[in-house]
Parts: sequence; structure tokens; C-alpha cells
Amino acid sequence: MNPSVQTKFGSSALAGNEELLILSPGIDINSSFLESAVQRGIPIWSEVELACRFSTSPIIAITGTNGKSTTTTLIGKILQAAGKSVLIGGNIGIPFISLVDQEAPDFLVLEISSFQMEAIEKFRPKISVVLNITPDHLDRHKAMATYIRLKEKISENQTENDYLILNQDDPNTKNLGQNSRAQKLFFSATDEVKTGVFLRENSLMLRMNATEKKICNLDDLNQVMQWQVENVLAASLASSLLNIPLETIAETLKQFTGLEHRMEWVRTYQGIDFVNDSKGTNVGAVQKSLQSLSRPVVLIVGGKDKESNFLPLQQVFKQKVKHLILIGEAKSKFRQILNGSFNYEEADSMEEAVRKATGHATSGDVVLLSPACASFDMFKDYADRGNQFKSIVHSL
Repeated sequence: MNPSVQTKFGSSALAGNEELLILSPGIDINSSFLESAVQRGIPIWSEVELACRFSTSPIIAITGTNGKSTTTTLIGKILQAAGKSVLIGGNIGIPFISLVDQEAPDFLVLEISSFQMEAIEKFRPKISVVLNITPDHLDRHKAMATYIRLKEKISENQTENDYLILNQDDPNTKNLGQNSRAQKLFFSATDEVKTGVFLRENSLMLRMNATEKKICNLDDLNQVMQWQVENVLAASLASSLLNIPLETIAETLKQFTGLEHRMEWVRTYQGIDFVNDSKGTNVGAVQKSLQSLSRPVVLIVGGKDKESNFLPLQQVFKQKVKHLILIGEAKSKFRQILNGSFNYEEADSMEEAVRKATGHATSGDVVLLSPACASFDMFKDYADRGNQFKSIVHSL
């Protein structure tokens, strides 16, 4: 194999004597410089495909558009609380390939993106979880149908001894895995599922083999996790399939306070709660975040557009948002969609956005940063955006 490193993905040519190509998730499998390899039948694998060839530990793999990092972390913490050895990685930060030279753990818990699923052959989780699917990364995948198929690939190599966990409440996930041999289970915040975990009034319930058991009360959880109940349900179900005691699951759920930049409570100032949801980089994330809040919201939204369709936000804006602050390159696109139908202002910096949002909020309201866009027009990344928001809020 030629060890040369390609530095310009769109124009660099392959050497011509490659035996195998391993793609970083940032490289589109349809990139033009890969065409010659495809024509010559050279195998092209993603990094997770390579890593799985060297791993012997059972894999719990979590995918979906929103909530992956939270659910991945929560499952890992539950397993650790039960005394299991666990390595957590994948798209969440530590690449799967960086974990394979460590001592084999009891379980690998991996966040898996659609980019990583583009080039798999044998990647097989013991448990795969599909949290939800809403439009995202269409600048790369082009069609929603393609994006959904990539998410569904997480279960294509599973056997009848494996499990596929699906969101019963999401129309794009509940019917996935028709050709998968995995045992299918469901979670739901709105309906009682036949097999899986669901919310009954204030109780998280597990139903397995026609037997019901209560996990815990929803209001026993940190407020941040009450806002992310779907992630809680999915993590509880995955952990229960690994025979983790319900008492351990419940205690870990109660102690978990969520992740930075995902519905992160920052501060209460003059009766106003400020919430950092900078990781909400797509339309579906903003919809879920707004729907989880029961109080009036002043929303800071915008950034670098990922060719998203913002139209679905109109209805939830009308239901949940009292005032809107637009930032970033996507301001003009939001203006066109709103077309004067909603009260909004524009801001050229995060400081100006927070100042204007605070001016429109009153005691009992929530000022929410949930951008529905990437961050690279004004910030280094979503973390930089969230950190600037938090710093400004703390300086009020």
C-alpha cells in the first residue's frame, strides 16, 4: 500500500497501487479523487470498519440526528456504575481505532455518524440504537432518503442474537430494519410500547416479555435530563438488555446532569433562565429543544447554513418563541422564511445577541441559544460558540 498522504481531497490523485483505502469521516466517499479506486475495485473502508476488524468486545452503537453524544455518555456511565469495564468513543471524540490497542473492555460504547456509515462492510454492534432522524448534513448526502439509509446501515450486519432499538415516536425510525435479523425493541415518550421502555405519566417503565417494571420517576431526574427524556429512555433500554440492575440504572439517571452545550443550564439572572444548546446544529435539534420547554422562550438562532430547510421551524416558533434573535450567515435565509410573520431582530455578535435577548425576556422566561446551524461563520466550532454565550451570560 502506498503510504502517501493526500492533502487536497478534491484534486489529489491516488498512486494507483493501493490495496485498501481507509477514509476519515471528513472525506466524502463520493469524492472525485476516489473514482479511480472505485473503478479498480479497491476496497474503501471507514475508520470504524477498520477498527471493528481488530476488536473483540461487544459494541453498543448509537446513531441518529440528535442526542447521540448524551445517550452514548449516559449508557457508558450506567455500565460503569454496574462495575463493567467500558470504553466510550467513536464520533463523540476518541476515534474507535484509537481504542483497539487498549485492553479489551467488557463493552465498547460508540457514537456513530452517517459519515462513518458510508463505508462499512462487517461492522456489527451487539446493540444498535437509532434515536431519531431529521434533516441534517444534506450538503453532503444530498437526499433525505440517502441519509436515512445510512442511519439504517447500523443494523445491516446484526444477527438474531443482537438488538436494534428504535424510537417509536419518530416516523423516520420506527419502521427501520425491515431486512435486519436483529431483535427490535422500542422506546416512546408518548405511547406504551409492546417491548421496550416508555413514559407512563411520570414514570419510566420497562416492559419485557409481558412483564412491567418501574425504573424511576421522571421528576427524580435533573431538569436538564427531563428536557431530554428520549435519550433517557433509549439509554435505559439499552442498559437493561445487558442485564444491568434497574436500581443501578435509576441511580445513574438521577445523578446525570447532561453534557456541555446540549440544553445546558447556564444561569438564572433576574428570574430568566439562560440555556446553552450550541450543539443544536440542525432543525430537528431546535424543534426538540423548544418542545421540551414549557415557558416562553427568547431564541437565538442562526449561523452557517448546511442547506437545511428551515420551514418546519415556523410552527414551533409560533407555539414556543416570544421573540427571535438572528445571527450569522443564515440571517437572510431566516428572513425570507419568516417573511415578516414573526417578531425578530438581528445581531452581528454573540454579545449583541445576548443583550437583545435579555432585553426581551422577563422573569420566568428562558433565553435559549439553539442555532439550527453550524458555527464556522462566526466561531471556531460549536463549543467556542457555546463558551462565548456562557461567558457573556455570566458577565451580565
